[in-house]
Amino acid sequence: MTHPGGSERAAIRTITDRLLEHSDKVADDLLAEQQRTVPGLDASVTPEEARAHARWLVRAFLRGIGERRAPTAGQISRCAEFGALRARQGVEASAMMRGYHLAHRELWQLLVDEVIERPHMRPALLATMFAHGLKWLNSVVDGINRGFQAQDAQARSARERAANQFLTLLETADPAGDTLRSLATSLGYDPDGTFYAVHGYPPPGSDGAAGTRLCQAERVDDVLGPPADGERWGVGASRPGLYGARRTVIDAKLAYAALADGGGRLDFAQAWCLCLPQAHREALDPLVAAARQVAHARPHLLDAVVAFAGSRFSITHAARALVLHPNTVSYRLDQWRRLTGLDPHTVNGLSQSLYLAR
Repeated sequence: MTHPGGSERAAIRTITDRLLEHSDKVADDLLAEQQRTVPGLDASVTPEEARAHARWLVRAFLRGIGERRAPTAGQISRCAEFGALRARQGVEASAMMRGYHLAHRELWQLLVDEVIERPHMRPALLATMFAHGLKWLNSVVDGINRGFQAQDAQARSARERAANQFLTLLETADPAGDTLRSLATSLGYDPDGTFYAVHGYPPPGSDGAAGTRLCQAERVDDVLGPPADGERWGVGASRPGLYGARRTVIDAKLAYAALADGGGRLDFAQAWCLCLPQAHREALDPLVAAARQVAHARPHLLDAVVAFAGSRFSITHAARALVLHPNTVSYRLDQWRRLTGLDPHTVNGLSQSLYLAR
């Protein structure tokens, strides 16, 4: 007497063996339907590569269903390798996933048709086959995804290395040389276009990367995201060509160095009069040492100078900002001038006072 389980296995094997007899045609038809229905699946891939993978996968799938076993580690690894290949060829992961689900649906319909054509077979077979088919689909999709992720990580790492090399060469090589131009082009830059740089680090806990980045068409907020507490970014001025790329990196680092203690973003083009003195702090700090001592001992005096400058040199507006009487603000400005020798009503005295404030 035949065991019911053995009979069921034999019936499933009969169905899968029947489809295996013409599996290459099944695979070719499924591939054609994929490429017709899912945009982008045939991008930069040879027909031979796609056909060979489709035929191998259909045979492996049908044998797996017939033998009631999950994909082997080697088969999943082969799917991951194919996913990495398609990623390198520029195929989108979402297109690959749609293609695999479409093929699974079509192949499942063929299995259903085979059962329906055999009246003596119990429909319950479909439930068993579907369970194994779903395991195969999930395993294959997982393998493909792993291949895409591995390739994506490798591509990001390679781009980061190339970007770091590009930044290093900007400081040491001739910007007019072929090496730098070629590297710029490989990174997607227009060597003759306009560059700007950002230098610093994102707020704590964010996914953004610290360091220096060169940008071209993107807006600053698109590159860095919305302003956030705890971030510190210097933004270089927009400058043309590779010589400009070299200069804007310097701009961004100077702007970063001139950031206030609270952080934020400082644009060199808008605040170069504050950024440039930071590049010469070693020379300038001894010249304002006495004034710095006054600022530490009487910070309210320097606060009055800053408010005066921020209020377009209006005593009245500065007093409102500080919630003080205008006479008090005038007195503090005069005290600052008397104790430091820096008159905030003059360009020289005000610029040196604001340097101390930064």
